[in-house]
Amino acid sequence: MTFVVVGIIAFMMAITGLETLAPNPNNPEVASVNGKDITRAELAQAVDQQRRVLIQQMGEQFDPSMLDDQLLQSSVLNALIDRQLMLQSAEDQDMGVGESQIDKLILSMPQFQQNGRFDKDRFQMMVRSYGMSPLQFRDALREETLLLQLRSGIANTEFVTEQELKRLQSLEGQTRDLSWFILPVKQVRQSITPSEDEIKAYYDANSSQFMTPEEVVVDYVVLNKADIAKNISVTSEEVEAEYQYRVEQLKQQAGNNTQVSVILIQSDEERSLEEAKSRAAEVISKLNAGKNFSDLARQYSDDRMTAEKGGDLGTVEPGFFGDDFDNTVAALKVGEVSAPIETDFGIQILKVTSRDQHNVPSLDSMRSEIEAALKQNEVDSLFIEQSRALADISFEASDLVQPAEQLGLTITTSEPFGRNGSDAGISSDRRIPAAAFSDDVLNLGANSELIEITPEQALVLRVKEHKKPELIPLVDSKEAIVTTLKDRQAAEQLALRSEEMVARLQSGTSMKVLADEQKLKVVESLKTTRNQAGVPAQLLQKAFKMPHPGASLSFNTAVLPNGDYAVIALSGITPGESTANSEQLKGLGQLIAASNGRVMFDEYLASLKERGKVKVLSNDE
Repeated sequence: MTFVVVGIIAFMMAITGLETLAPNPNNPEVASVNGKDITRAELAQAVDQQRRVLIQQMGEQFDPSMLDDQLLQSSVLNALIDRQLMLQSAEDQDMGVGESQIDKLILSMPQFQQNGRFDKDRFQMMVRSYGMSPLQFRDALREETLLLQLRSGIANTEFVTEQELKRLQSLEGQTRDLSWFILPVKQVRQSITPSEDEIKAYYDANSSQFMTPEEVVVDYVVLNKADIAKNISVTSEEVEAEYQYRVEQLKQQAGNNTQVSVILIQSDEERSLEEAKSRAAEVISKLNAGKNFSDLARQYSDDRMTAEKGGDLGTVEPGFFGDDFDNTVAALKVGEVSAPIETDFGIQILKVTSRDQHNVPSLDSMRSEIEAALKQNEVDSLFIEQSRALADISFEASDLVQPAEQLGLTITTSEPFGRNGSDAGISSDRRIPAAAFSDDVLNLGANSELIEITPEQALVLRVKEHKKPELIPLVDSKEAIVTTLKDRQAAEQLALRSEEMVARLQSGTSMKVLADEQKLKVVESLKTTRNQAGVPAQLLQKAFKMPHPGASLSFNTAVLPNGDYAVIALSGITPGESTANSEQLKGLGQLIAASNGRVMFDEYLASLKERGKVKVLSNDE
């Protein structure tokens, strides 16, 4: 349940935004749900959040031109209305979630646990990543838990009996005795010759089908990291400086992996500072006499946790114990023991037990790598800088000449492409046709915004030529029209013939007699299953929708994918047998009940809408 609730919250934050948790009454409302307003600011933020979700889900495949803003806004508004209706319904039924239940839920969520236990810092960090305060998260969790209770209370009342399941299995395993013959469309098509008047009439009535595609040709300039890199050089001084920096980093990294042991002597109410110093001097004296550091740590150290391990602190990172500690450790070689030092923890005697050795490569071995890295850093920096410049200059310029001259770029002209782009070239990237056919670029003649087509390339485009749709001459469309008219008229003739044949069959003419008259072949298939191999799917779909034939036969027709018509006779039905055991039936029942439960809840939500006072305001109201 915790995973479900957190998932719902994350989804609702994406769909509705935080404003839905705390609506601003000062914003003009766009809808009212039983007197509860949904504000324009709530809707705007919800639409923006949903758009971001779509962009994130689609990635590079996202095409802004395919996003209908009006449809998106309507969909999001409906989601806000549904949510408000459900919350009000839960409140009307006195449903609630107690504070202790919310506490238990939060404490049990794996997202907020560290080493199997609730971690307050992790909780606050995760909640902030949702863009919420802890209080807002509790409110959201309460609402989503309430909605989950409402949905479960309705959907989980649905059930399926064992008898129903057996009946379902019987229907699923049912077989049918079929026979049919095919009326081929090919011969009918060949016999049809549309007249010139029919062709002209179809052309005039469907002129929108015979238009050339709308296309554009664009000019564009590309900012390319590879081109920027050609003009960048790195000096030997820069390489040497970077080398020294890397060497220091290696040394520091090695220094960070230092293992230290400690003998801590504290001063407190029972031991004065002077007594502590005297005790430390005693330890140093024994160390100088050859006593073992670990044994003395167990005997003298006041840090009982490390004392039990012979004073071992493990690997120590700089900064944790203070500057005096770090400076002392840095000055010690492996195996050396320090003089007593005073720190915030007490008097400490330190010993470096191990330290990672740093292997410093030569400058010559690293030169090419450093040069490439420095060059890449410069390229990245210049690319960002020039990208901003290209965006700014293009926005103000009336063409691409100015940005091309100022940034040393070449204007390139594309091949023509339509709103859906093309399979090759620049327009194969969906963002290019989306930008080219945008209102500002296509109709107002503006340069496009900066388009980052890859992390290495960015471009700006403008429309050079707009090829509007034009009517294709009749002579060039005639062949396609003739094919269409033949298909249409053939389908009409076969539909009429098949209906006449079904009428004759129903009046008592046998399938064989009728097929022989038409020089057709009757095909029989006994015990036919719903997915019978070798039988057209369209024929099977029609056959299994036909009524029980009783003591006679049932007849129907089906249109096959190639345009042929099938005349079908159903002579018998054999119920399927239930072969599932009780556990399989139970699992199937749960699956069907869950599906039916979702339908039931949707019907319940529809009833809330029907009974509630939902008012959606237009922009003018």
